[in-house]
Amino acid sequence: MSHIRTIIKLEDPDLRVSKDALMAVNTAAETFVEQFVQEAYTCCAEDRKKCLSYDHLANVVSKDKRYDFLVFYIAFACSDFVPERVKAEDALRERSAAGKGG
Repeated sequence: MSHIRTIIKLEDPDLRVSKDALMAVNTAAETFVEQFVQEAYTCCAEDRKKCLSYDHLANVVSKDKRYDFLVFYIAFACSDFVPERVKAEDALRERSAAGKGG
């Protein structure tokens, strides 16, 4: 729970947070991660893989509306939590096409 307190204090150092509030946020974070990983593991099992990979996490984010907030953050903060993989040749092709169009 000390990590949760640290994150909250980064947002507002003067904010006082009760132990009950910390416990609630901690439980919510644990539940979120557990559900997210379970869904990614389901994708892993469907692919008949023994190891959960980055692609399985990205698949869950791209296919489940519950995780749209991750896509929203990516779009507006210019940051990626779990972006989809792109082949280098495709990225270079898109980049050169964008350069020619402008």
